[in-house]
Amino acid sequence: MDIEEVDARTASDEVLVRFYALEATCHDELQPGEPMRSVDEVIAFYRHQPLTHTSCLWLTQGGMAALSVHGPRAAFLQLLVEPLRRRRGLGTALLDQVLARCRDIGVEALRGAHSTVQGAAFARRCGAVDEQRVVRSLLDLRPAALPEPRLPDGFRLVTWLAEVPEAHLAAYVRARTAMDDAPTPEGLDFPSWTAEQVRGSEESLRRREREMRLTVALREDGEIGAFTELRVSRGSSLGFTDDTGTVAAERGKGLARAVKVESLRRLRADHPEIEVVKTSNAEENAVMRGLNESIGFRAASVDTTAALDLRSGPVGRQPR
Repeated sequence: MDIEEVDARTASDEVLVRFYALEATCHDELQPGEPMRSVDEVIAFYRHQPLTHTSCLWLTQGGMAALSVHGPRAAFLQLLVEPLRRRRGLGTALLDQVLARCRDIGVEALRGAHSTVQGAAFARRCGAVDEQRVVRSLLDLRPAALPEPRLPDGFRLVTWLAEVPEAHLAAYVRARTAMDDAPTPEGLDFPSWTAEQVRGSEESLRRREREMRLTVALREDGEIGAFTELRVSRGSSLGFTDDTGTVAAERGKGLARAVKVESLRRLRADHPEIEVVKTSNAEENAVMRGLNESIGFRAASVDTTAALDLRSGPVGRQPR
């Protein structure tokens, strides 16, 4: 079979549309109940990845693989094969390409996720070990009850669009360390965010015509007690909640609820076309899941992350 490595930055729209077609074929398995990304959104997503991490793509008739490498033990794989073409070795062949690249660039552990019986079986055959269950939840935004949030004295809510103001960039980078103790699989070493990574993400989102909406609880001295980020693509009816965090010293004050509710209220006011907001949380993160459920999010599906340890030589796989 022919497997083509694709440079999304220079590939034609016609090539990137093939990734859209694969996403469409697998959509109901992977994102039940969720509006699908448009063709333009998918093209922009693959073409304009942040330059602060390594991104690689492979394409074959009926299948694709996407690799994102943030560090030796923070490499992530998306692998899709059309349902009617499964059990023919496409997934194995694509994975072989990914693993060869991972070893070339020093990746020590590769992680993906599965949400179906077939995906779980493929992961086992490849030698991957299940790690963490991640709950994907959806909020029906239009009828959601979102009362005006309350804040403790000394804080105010601010929403920044498109980019973090330069005057607050350092404080935001410091606040992002709140994510360092979020539930993660053992051995996952995701680098802490820097100012360069924040700016790189903002630039990538601009190129994708995807609006960044960052709501923070800002202290009087300019420090950030909590933050949450929403993202919205032009023309989409779906909003996506990215990271939400509260710095350790400010926990237990209701700041996470305040920033989440405020962000959703602002989103609904600014973008009445948005119907659904999605978020994902580790199953064991009872605090954040409980908060989201109290706002109105409801579980829609569960993904299970699985890891391949590449430090122990070639990965053994059973024939497919």
